[in-house]
Amino acid sequence: MAENKPSKELSEYDKYRILRSNSKNVRLDFYHNRVKFYPEKKTINIVVDSWERDEYIDELIEADEREQAKKLGSSYKSYESAEEEIEYEKDNLEECQEYFGKFKSKYNFRASGLAGPFADDTGKLKNAMINIMSGSNVTLNYGEGILDFIYADFLTPVKKLYTVFSLLERIGEEEGCHSKSEDETEKNPDQLTDEEWTLRTYNDFDTTFPLINNIAYASLYSAVFPPLIKSSTETSKSIARYGNYLLALQKEFLELIEFCYDEDFYPEILGSLYPSERLHLYRHAHDMPTSFERKEEFRTSHNIMDGDKMPYGTTGDKIINALKNLNSSPTDEQKEFAEKFGISTNTLLFTLQHHMFISARYVCSSIKDMLELELTKMLEQNVRFRKCKRCGKYFIMKGNYDTNYCDRIAEGETRTCQQLAALENYKAKIADNKAVPIYNKYYKRYAARVRVHQLKEDEFNKWRYQAITKRDECNDGKITPEEYIDWMEAYFPNRKRKSE
Repeated sequence: MAENKPSKELSEYDKYRILRSNSKNVRLDFYHNRVKFYPEKKTINIVVDSWERDEYIDELIEADEREQAKKLGSSYKSYESAEEEIEYEKDNLEECQEYFGKFKSKYNFRASGLAGPFADDTGKLKNAMINIMSGSNVTLNYGEGILDFIYADFLTPVKKLYTVFSLLERIGEEEGCHSKSEDETEKNPDQLTDEEWTLRTYNDFDTTFPLINNIAYASLYSAVFPPLIKSSTETSKSIARYGNYLLALQKEFLELIEFCYDEDFYPEILGSLYPSERLHLYRHAHDMPTSFERKEEFRTSHNIMDGDKMPYGTTGDKIINALKNLNSSPTDEQKEFAEKFGISTNTLLFTLQHHMFISARYVCSSIKDMLELELTKMLEQNVRFRKCKRCGKYFIMKGNYDTNYCDRIAEGETRTCQQLAALENYKAKIADNKAVPIYNKYYKRYAARVRVHQLKEDEFNKWRYQAITKRDECNDGKITPEEYIDWMEAYFPNRKRKSE
């Protein structure tokens, strides 16, 4: 008998890929979002996949319920009553609106059609929304998505959900609730019809978001690139799998930013290198390939363009003029051409009389792909991160504005790091400046005399102008602090009270 050969030990890169790939119960690349970059503005636009429950899915659900009722007879109930279903949908609507309000106040996006306010013009509830971000159009600056993701709190909701479902699963095992009969055994995906596959996918995703919304809505990218978690008896493992994926990406991109951008990270070795060169070393240090795959989608369109020069684009005035001069009657020659090549006359006329543009955008299906895409675009445009000297978090360098402090409001503070740093620097400057305390002391003294009418306001203003000039002379060493005090004392001699 041949000996069993020991399995090959996984390399670090193999482990890296496995952690960032789909598993049996967790699909990480379910959504297909369109991403466009605008180099001149240094902005990113994401059109979120409009995955929702539609009429076709409603028909499949109803057919499935009829089939289940036929199999199980009177013991089958999808809802106890129509009123219960309505109440469920209202609760779902209220939860969606609450999340939507919080999310919109934090991120710059507009809801286009599907996302919010989750009801039609008549006030009737729309079909159940799976994700509040479905159909949204999100705009952000280069680097904002990465920073938002790496500083999000995923650990707290992951631990909470994992604990809850681990407990429920243990209780279920003790009560013997997890055994399945042969009839209940799931079919292999290859054996499913298109209708069965669509219904199973919808049911899985319909249960995914209520399950993980606290995790998914912790950051922008986890909301617009959510997973599909398969319904199973191993929910706690699925949550742990998804949580570890998010935490691993956070750790990786925090390390990447430090290695590629941090000016205090081995400056004697890396200080002379560009971020792209530092990235090259980082990938080698982790036995990773130096290439990134980006799925680009090229398209022709009459309303999406890159730039304002033909054939890539044109100005708004030219588009309006072209629309005004459209001719709706095709010539005989145009009719003959359209018929020969199987093109509708309307399409031919529109193309002949109205500009068609070329445009390129990217298709992203996972958080990992989006983070890598954004990072590579930052490298192309030389957009840089820097670590805040006050809070220790990274921020985006904007243009030629050189600062060591971010514009975030740290936890427990009411001002940004920039504002607090400016105040602290001012206080430090005052502490080292002997002239300023002298000026402040006499300013308070003489201002008090103005309030009780011992000094006239114009006299005070004249003194203040000269006092500031003397203060600057003292700062520059032209006069000593003692000479400054003598001048202050002599300017308004102490006045004796009038004799009674």
